[in-house]
Amino acid sequence: MKNYMVALVVFFSLLFGLQCSIRAPELNVTGEKTALENQVLGTYKQLESDTWLIASSRAIGSNTNVEMPSAKKEVMEAVQNRKFNKDDVDELKREKVIGENNRGYVEVLPHEKYQTDEDFKRYVDQIVSEENRDRQIIFARIIMINEASAGADKEKVNDVLCKLNYDNSEPGTMIQTEEGEWIEKPESEK
Repeated sequence: MKNYMVALVVFFSLLFGLQCSIRAPELNVTGEKTALENQVLGTYKQLESDTWLIASSRAIGSNTNVEMPSAKKEVMEAVQNRKFNKDDVDELKREKVIGENNRGYVEVLPHEKYQTDEDFKRYVDQIVSEENRDRQIIFARIIMINEASAGADKEKVNDVLCKLNYDNSEPGTMIQTEEGEWIEKPESEK
């Protein structure tokens, strides 16, 4: 009888153990910067998506008389202009005429052709000016509409956008370190 009781206790213990396993929930701790990065990058991608949506709907002949707030129109034009100039910006980066500085903008680097060819200099200056203006407009819009960044330091938001530009640059692109030194982006990163 004693063995029967022990067997019964063991049986019910196993049965109970199989039915009621306690499992700790998975916790993902997200730091403030990671949450901020996700929010800013999400906002940036949404701006790009909105630009494509507006451009494609206008191209198919939908109502083109729709009024858009001037701030939104300005940022949409900045996104479109960046896409338009992307090939030129990438080519100038490959030629090491310009690089990504540590403040999130492109900057002209010492280059013989830039210093000796006036037409080339004007072209580079125009591309750099447009790219930096467009980035500034986009940065300002992201800060304005992004709830997470409203409480965050604008410098932290700028750091996220600076990292985005760094990440989107091809290997070999000249990148300015936090200390101000210009280096080539390593091949292993893209």
